[in-house]
Amino acid sequence: MANTIATSPGTVVNDTAVGTVAWTSPDNAKASDNNYASLYVGSGSVTTNYLKATNFGFSIPPGATIDGIKIEIEKMAWYIDDDNHASDNIVSIVKADGSIGSTNKANPGQWGDATNTYTEYGGAADKWGETWTPTNINDSDFGVALSVSADSLDSLGISIYLDHFRITIYYTEASSFNPAFAHRRLLL
Repeated sequence: MANTIATSPGTVVNDTAVGTVAWTSPDNAKASDNNYASLYVGSGSVTTNYLKATNFGFSIPPGATIDGIKIEIEKMAWYIDDDNHASDNIVSIVKADGSIGSTNKANPGQWGDATNTYTEYGGAADKWGETWTPTNINDSDFGVALSVSADSLDSLGISIYLDHFRITIYYTEASSFNPAFAHRRLLL
């Protein structure tokens, strides 16, 4: 099995297909550099729009078998007190046609308070409930979408920050064995 390096997106946008609160500066989630896509919740319960990362620039070789997809999201939240929290609402694949995959790998755990860390989703043998070809993975529309649920139970609010998306693809290269060629070699 081979794998790509952990690869960053070329495009990150706010997508209004879900939720009611937009992300500020979505383009900041393209690199792990402490410049953030972010939002603030002053009071109440909200669901964010998707933060959608695509255009990863993969070049999986033709004929390869896709074995798994690992997504890592570097994120944190800043809470004034324990009455406020943020957690994943949706973490799903964006397929080659731009649609959101049906598998939601949202982690119900609370986002870390003022600690910018990566959370892993999927892995070397996880296809996210989909069938993949190299062409699907190499497509500029392939990627990941994230929506967050946040509750601010007082007026102090909560700030949510996403620093970086990255994806690693695990695959098995096509065999280069050619039976016709092998037969010819035996005759020599």
